[in-house]
Amino acid sequence: MSTVTIDLGVIDDGWDHVDDDTVGLPRGWGLAAVLALLLSLVSAAPPPGRPHEVTRQPLRNGEFHVAGGALYVLDSDRTPTPVEAFDAADGALRWSFTPEGLASLSYVDVRGDLAVLSPDLCRSGVTGTTVAVTRSSGREQWRAVGVPVRTPPGGAGTVVMRSLWSDGCRALADNTPTAGVLRWQFIDTAGLIRWDTAVEAGTRVAVDAAATGATWAALLDGAGGLSTVDLTTGARTAPVAGIAGPADDLVAVVGELLLVARWDVPTGSTWLTAYGRDLVPRWKAQVPTGPNGPLTILPCDGALCVSGERTAAVDPAGGALLWIVPKTPLAVAAGGVLALPPDTGLTVPAGWRFLAADGPRVLLGLRTDGDTLLAWSDGGPAPTPSASVPGTLLACEIDGGLVACGTDSDEVVLLRLP
Repeated sequence: MSTVTIDLGVIDDGWDHVDDDTVGLPRGWGLAAVLALLLSLVSAAPPPGRPHEVTRQPLRNGEFHVAGGALYVLDSDRTPTPVEAFDAADGALRWSFTPEGLASLSYVDVRGDLAVLSPDLCRSGVTGTTVAVTRSSGREQWRAVGVPVRTPPGGAGTVVMRSLWSDGCRALADNTPTAGVLRWQFIDTAGLIRWDTAVEAGTRVAVDAAATGATWAALLDGAGGLSTVDLTTGARTAPVAGIAGPADDLVAVVGELLLVARWDVPTGSTWLTAYGRDLVPRWKAQVPTGPNGPLTILPCDGALCVSGERTAAVDPAGGALLWIVPKTPLAVAAGGVLALPPDTGLTVPAGWRFLAADGPRVLLGLRTDGDTLLAWSDGGPAPTPSASVPGTLLACEIDGGLVACGTDSDEVVLLRLP
């Protein structure tokens, strides 16, 4: 509760004589007025209240996602494993669907009237299967071998990547040559394949890591030819030699830039060369990442975060160094986008926990006596709590005004926050 101090001026020990016939209110009314003013000021700044809790469901070591006005919960302890959808308006169960072979849920994408569900490729240990169901009833519309590519929201279909398990899980993440053929297929809402683009074995694949979703990918073949694939049309360009090669430590795509990085061990830095989608050079910069890796390049708050032994942010327009910190950024938001780089002022204050990112602002949690205080922050040093939720919140997802959070009691709670 906020404390309000009212200065009543200097109080004199002496008392002036007041005639009995003085016109005015009795002396006690003044004190009553002051107390009323004090109470009104205090009540104007109430402590954080309870947000609207839509539903709270057992998680049982499962996973959850909030998307398209619904909470999706996968109960991994039950075999076969059902996926349940709860309405965000009243928390009622919409439907329960049991997709054969789906053991864990990592991706829920709303495309029109469909919810596209897929397993966690790395945890499953298999190629994986994507299933699309109707959002209203959970009825299966189509299924395909492979996992979805995180593309921009909207659109009339889903890009599914089909590959060896080791390629989809490790080769793409490590930017190493694939062991088998990889292919992207665009599947429309009716389940029809509209285009199919194959990538030869032995190719280094870099998928666009833009915060809004991938729209293209770069391919570096074994002969040093670099080509691109448009993930909206499936069109592939002819390979161009001389842009990157085996000596380059990383090939990455972020937004409209292709980035080729090479360690410079004697100087403890990385040379970063940027190209446009037309493969025309844009700029070249020496980034002080340190001599050791692994090396990653991801978007962070409008900049490019180049992380090795240290993390440096560079301006994507020209490669100018913006800031550098001695270790990697504090948090990674959904989709792999870096959040809260410590040297930009967007740091988590002591005692607070990073829960989720929503554009330029983040949701923070502070553990109190049995509750978690929630606060939106734009990076300032002192977040202002706006809500209090029973229990300890561990990690959250945001979808508009809805926030779904896992708890230390192995539950998921769906909240509606202002």
